[in-house]
Amino acid sequence: FTFKNVGFVVQAICDYLKDNNLMGNGIFIGYDNRFLSEDFAAHAAKILSSNKIKVYLAETSVPTPLTAFMAVDLKLDGSIMITASHNPSKYNGIKFIPYYGGPADDKITKAIEKKLSMILDSLSDCSPEKSDKGNKILNKEVNAEYNTDTNNIEVVSDFKNYKDKLISNINAELIKDVKPGVAVDTMFGAGSKIFPEIINEELHLNAEIFNNYRDPLFGSKLPDPSEKNLAALKDYVLENKLDAGIALDGDADRFGVIDGKGIYISPNNVIAMMLYYLIESKRYKKDDTAVRTVATTHLIDEICNDNNLDLIETPVGFKHIAKIMLERNVLIGGEESGGLTIKGHIPEKDGLLAGLILIEIQSHLKRKYGFMSLSDYLEKIYKKYGKYYNRRIDIEIPSERKADVINYFINLKDNLKARKIQNIKVTDVSDRDGAKVIFEDKSWLLVRASGTEPLIRCYIESKNSDFFFTLLEFTEDTINSLSQ
Repeated sequence: FTFKNVGFVVQAICDYLKDNNLMGNGIFIGYDNRFLSEDFAAHAAKILSSNKIKVYLAETSVPTPLTAFMAVDLKLDGSIMITASHNPSKYNGIKFIPYYGGPADDKITKAIEKKLSMILDSLSDCSPEKSDKGNKILNKEVNAEYNTDTNNIEVVSDFKNYKDKLISNINAELIKDVKPGVAVDTMFGAGSKIFPEIINEELHLNAEIFNNYRDPLFGSKLPDPSEKNLAALKDYVLENKLDAGIALDGDADRFGVIDGKGIYISPNNVIAMMLYYLIESKRYKKDDTAVRTVATTHLIDEICNDNNLDLIETPVGFKHIAKIMLERNVLIGGEESGGLTIKGHIPEKDGLLAGLILIEIQSHLKRKYGFMSLSDYLEKIYKKYGKYYNRRIDIEIPSERKADVINYFINLKDNLKARKIQNIKVTDVSDRDGAKVIFEDKSWLLVRASGTEPLIRCYIESKNSDFFFTLLEFTEDTINSLSQ
């Protein structure tokens, strides 16, 4: 991840904007707390400026969802975020966010990739005409040493509208009145400044905030709010008898939560719980829809069916959820990897929003029941719809064997002698995104090939604990045997 390569990508974005007449409204640039992120952002700003594009550059690190919101709030042609999200500290990345404030769809991404290929081809071509063009791009537009154009750059430090948008999506008065005990771990990430401001200054919670300063190494951990990374938050919640602990990932688009009993609640269960709460608190209309990815819990389906709410399943990736949100009234959209948003907010996953809604739910429980933890609330939902056992596992496999594994599961009905596992029949197999196998008792398993690593990602869910572990063992054994 170099200044030169950042320059190539940003110039490709500029060329895409020019081709689509998206030059008049400007671009917002945000960045996270990684090493040199602010310098990469400043470099990107100069390239945009040299292309006669107005730039709104964040004065300090900001969350990805804030960066997405700014495109909508300022009515811009899009935003650029410098971040590698929850990935290791040695990585960084560039995310282009279109004008609608959500992930770029495949059409936009492919158009930018095509422009990037043209730039790189022009640099490698030996013909005088293309060589001159390539040198111009390299020296004048994307090389930090030569690029000093700052005429169209405005530094932005006021993000009140984003804070107000978040607060408008929650019952702030309930939270202020109940004052639940909360601790927050921002994991040295881009939410380190703004989330504590909302929690303590706007909602008056006097929460203990952990890791809310810049550390490009993220405390030598992954900036990922998974259970294994929240041990210190859990201990603090238990020692101080708090109601909840909320965590954000490196760019604050994902969340993690520890409840007052020290129990980690998975994103799968949080999304289902949040859907149930939104319905229970009468925040939905008859034409609303819930959206989940193919890898996300079917507990959501049960809740939707019980409340006559439409449900749409999408491939993995929040861009697919965003597409539905732009077309329909979506009450909640979520994916098992820790991303969600709700009606009235941007079509982008927002960890701050998720954290605030969880605090609202805890406030509601505390007021109504005196004390009920988030896991107690989940048990209440289980009593109504049944308990769902689910897990994701990643299995290493040679890249050349990935297709064999996926094809085996796509043809699982034919590959199983009796078309059954533990006397439970396979009723359907979908190849929409990997291979998803549905059983007659509504258990399911999904296998997907990682696009970037030599891995098969497996998702298993069942309401029958014995069958769940059988499916888990069957999936692991099958993939391991096929990888030989």
